[in-house]
Amino acid sequence: KLWDVDTGNELRTLTGHTDEVLSVSFSPDGNTLASGSNDRTVKLWDVNTGSELRTLRGHTHWVYSVSFSPDGNTLASGSNDRTVKLWDVNTGSELRTFTGHTGWGVSFSPAGNTLASGSDARTVKLWDVNTGSELRTLTGHTHGVYSVSFSPDGDTLASGSGDGTVLLWDLAPKPPRLAADVNADGTVNIQDLVAVAAAFGIMGETPADVNGDGTVNIQDLVQVAAQLGADAAAP
Repeated sequence: KLWDVDTGNELRTLTGHTDEVLSVSFSPDGNTLASGSNDRTVKLWDVNTGSELRTLRGHTHWVYSVSFSPDGNTLASGSNDRTVKLWDVNTGSELRTFTGHTGWGVSFSPAGNTLASGSDARTVKLWDVNTGSELRTLTGHTHGVYSVSFSPDGDTLASGSGDGTVLLWDLAPKPPRLAADVNADGTVNIQDLVAVAAAFGIMGETPADVNGDGTVNIQDLVQVAAQLGADAAAP
């Protein structure tokens, strides 16, 4: 069903699926709606007229989740058949299948080059949309992962699970840390000199042993002093 948010009135009912509808998603331009169903199909609808545009067939079990790419040209669908599929919205053709993961929840990154999927295997997987390769598996949930969603900047992923938790995952690339940035605040400054001085003479593994020779000594102080003002984010 489509509803008027301001008034709460029902605008339109879209009929055509032959079993439960488990997921819906608007295209970025708002003109197309996708729906996934227990009837193993995905349908695309014209929002303005309510007419069915096309039916996407290929899954062999329930379709739990659907999500449009940021440009609206690709649709992802996750199914209980342990696959995630990518579809060409304009032609209805299947573009790619990611295997080995039950697609209980799917979501495109804001840039559109990464797809996240949640699974009954208690994991989240990140996929390269262009190559179909698996980029990373995120573990931490203790039950199936039903839903995933990227933050607007793409640096954080949220995942909702049957374990009663929502986990936030840090996906932002980290700049290399300069050895002289002893306190890891992103800049080599007087505080790093103080940290080295406070650890003077200590032997063994410690951030204050800037040159890694096993002892905090004058050479470490000299190395920090030589890099004062350096920014760890600008190697």
